[in-house]
Amino acid sequence: MIDIHNHILPGIDDGATDWEQSIAMAHVAVEDGITDIVCTPHWVPGKYENTRGTVLALLDELKKRLSDNGIALRLHPGMELRLDSSLITRIQEGELLTMNDRKAYALIELPEEALPRNLEDFFWQLQLQNIKPIIGHVERNPVLRQDPIRLYRWAEMGIITQVTAASLLEEFSPEIRDFAIQIVEHRMVHVLVTDAHGLRMRTPKLSDAYKVVENILGPEGAREMTCDLPGRILMGEPVLTAEPIPMYRPSSRPSFWQRIFSLK
Repeated sequence: MIDIHNHILPGIDDGATDWEQSIAMAHVAVEDGITDIVCTPHWVPGKYENTRGTVLALLDELKKRLSDNGIALRLHPGMELRLDSSLITRIQEGELLTMNDRKAYALIELPEEALPRNLEDFFWQLQLQNIKPIIGHVERNPVLRQDPIRLYRWAEMGIITQVTAASLLEEFSPEIRDFAIQIVEHRMVHVLVTDAHGLRMRTPKLSDAYKVVENILGPEGAREMTCDLPGRILMGEPVLTAEPIPMYRPSSRPSFWQRIFSLK
């Protein structure tokens, strides 16, 4: 399995605190069947202003330490980027890391308080630069839980979304678990990730949540969310996602994507 959202790099955000914890997380991941991890420390203006150089240096050091400890886990660079008006420019200038540094996919973290009205325009502008957004932990966003039609429309647009393994196992709340299961059932999320921050909650494990997905979508669906799609993202290759199934009857108002194509 491939985990494309993980805070295993030490001392750089609210994830692993030191090298000992990073190595312990790597042990757990390998024992769970994870072969590859994209290291995605937070980038949050004014809080976690991690730079490309800092992340790559820590990544190289962790690779060396894993090798010294005989841990067969492949690590790749990335960042979890908080939504910000400067993101596109900073990515273009090489200041911020995309998934596996391929400038094909960017992991975006949305604010929880409110979502900008022009968010779809931002997605569109990002894709005009040939960078596809991947939206992290959508099941934990209270705005999307109240308005799942918005998430449905993003899935219609081909926007890739992630669900956290711990959410499917009710490590947050029954409400989040129920919503996570619903959006898996309705094909509104595409990748299963750990979003691991340590060894307690959100641990670097996918296997238990994999079984939950397998019960919903079958073996092929579970493999798609943990191996096939993450593998293509890792390589910067195009990804085709399944058509989403509406949870509720969509509004009669045409979506942003539909309006764009109606102009052609």
